[in-house]
Amino acid sequence: MSYNLDELPRFAKTAGRISILSAVVGVCVFMFALMVDVGNQELQRVSAQTATTSLTVLNTPPTFVVQPFEIGGSSTSTPTNSGEEIQWTAVGSDANGADYYLLICSTNASPTPQIGAAPTCGGGVQWGVSTATPSDTVALVSTTTVELADDPGTQFSESNDWFAWVCDGDLVQPECTTIATQGTTTDDTAPPFHMNSRPVLTDFYNDGPVDPGATLNFFSTSTDPDIVDASDTLTLVVCQQAIDYSTTTNSCVTNSLGSSTFNGIINATSSYAVSSPVRDGTYPAVGFLVDEHGHEASAPIVGSFDINNVAPTILGANINLNGGADIALTVPGDQTPGFSLDFTASDGNSCINSSGATSSEIVGFEVSVYRSGIGTTSCNSGTPDYDPNNCYTSGVATSTWNLTCTASTTSCTGITDDTQEFNCTFPLWFVADATDNGSVASPFEAENWLAAVAPSDDNFATSSLVASNIGVEVLQFAALDLATAEIPYGALAPGDGYTLLGGDAGTTTSEIINIGNTGIDQEVRGESMCPNFSVGTPCGGASSSTIDSTYQEFSDTTVAYNTTGLVLSSTTNQELELDVLKSTTTATTTASRGTTYWGIYVPGGADPTPITVAGSYEGLNTFTAVIAEAVDW
Repeated sequence: MSYNLDELPRFAKTAGRISILSAVVGVCVFMFALMVDVGNQELQRVSAQTATTSLTVLNTPPTFVVQPFEIGGSSTSTPTNSGEEIQWTAVGSDANGADYYLLICSTNASPTPQIGAAPTCGGGVQWGVSTATPSDTVALVSTTTVELADDPGTQFSESNDWFAWVCDGDLVQPECTTIATQGTTTDDTAPPFHMNSRPVLTDFYNDGPVDPGATLNFFSTSTDPDIVDASDTLTLVVCQQAIDYSTTTNSCVTNSLGSSTFNGIINATSSYAVSSPVRDGTYPAVGFLVDEHGHEASAPIVGSFDINNVAPTILGANINLNGGADIALTVPGDQTPGFSLDFTASDGNSCINSSGATSSEIVGFEVSVYRSGIGTTSCNSGTPDYDPNNCYTSGVATSTWNLTCTASTTSCTGITDDTQEFNCTFPLWFVADATDNGSVASPFEAENWLAAVAPSDDNFATSSLVASNIGVEVLQFAALDLATAEIPYGALAPGDGYTLLGGDAGTTTSEIINIGNTGIDQEVRGESMCPNFSVGTPCGGASSSTIDSTYQEFSDTTVAYNTTGLVLSSTTNQELELDVLKSTTTATTTASRGTTYWGIYVPGGADPTPITVAGSYEGLNTFTAVIAEAVDW
């Protein structure tokens, strides 16, 4: 109902001075009017009489044209998360075309309308009231839910009933609908509305430290306060950094460390398959707890996990001794240099350590090169294990065994690479045991030579020795050296002989030193002797100043001249079975030796070509090492 308070009697107002004439005229008019009124009263006493009517029509409340409902709906399966808005809408109509208010309350207690203002709930919680809304248009009410823990007045609960009214703000008598409305819809937009509280995360931890390539398990102490229908299932999402998490998808956009695969209602867990390689150290981890409605705990918990340092590893297939070629010694009585060893080690902590972008994780190694029959148990970095015959280890000084290794510049490409290649060179002594089946079968023919490597990292973690899959042979190398460079026969007259044993001039011998890796015999050939002999200028044919080579004899024992000794030839090597054992020491002063006994005859007058020229005679005998039978090594 509307009122026009300006509908009052209309008056014409004048203003000015009052004159005598005016006064007289006024008195006359008054008297005439009095006479007429008296006459009218008399007439009314004898005619019909009338009375005017009056009525005040009261304001009526607006009504619902469209019943109230929740926008989007809020049910046990689709609750409104705490901290988010819930909205209601309806359409009201006012008979007077006045604006109306949509009021949402927690009880059905009659609301209190207000003159020219929004109404208030008659009891309970006022969820909200709309602004003044034109009749027959949509009204909107909204409120923001509050977490139970942050709502000491218990304004919100998990399930919240609601009642709706439409009211006007009439300036005389404002009205509201007399009966609360809860809507007539049957879907989730009808009362009550449900609020989903945040899950509670109180602890976040893991079972580390773990090795690269292992599984790291994350744990939480977590619950959900909601109990209507059933407790919400919980998911533990773990990211490396807080900024990696998306509240839109409830997941780690990048750097994910895992998410629950089994959703429980308490103490959610998650697991992370640690990559390999990964550098050892401490890494950040942030735990987010999410319920089944995508609502996160009030704050994540920042934690960390540890990756163990692990020892490097190596495969036998990644150890290459001498490029797969057999080892041939070439330096008698000393070390033959230039043999190769290449190997590639791996480390689960990467080939780059955690201290920087270029510092190597694999910083050391133990190397053994050995005859296979010795094995790594007997040939390792222990100094007593070193033996130039069959075991070379990096545990000795480089002055003893000069193993030199460098890291390849083409391997270890970055922190995601776990491999480092090393290229090494080394020498072997002349006594290194032969394992081939050469001119004779080596006593170690059933064996070969292997290399074993044990890489170590910057934290001194070292692998066990791993042997190469493929071995190589050390070839037989026969070599000798003469202990003296002269065979002195002394002084003899033509027709005299220098016996192999005794005689007037005593005994003449030569001695060879075994400076190879086999047992040896000796082959000898020799030149004739004459006063003007020099290397490259041998003596001439038979003459009175040339003692033919055939007048020299030699033997491995002391026998009489011209009996069982071998006759020296200038054209054919004569082999003498000296059976000099293989040397086992690198010092030639203590190496194996063999002695040859010598005798000579100086042709006299009865011989076909007697020696008649006196003087100093010289010649040259050549000694060659011959590999002895294996039993004589």
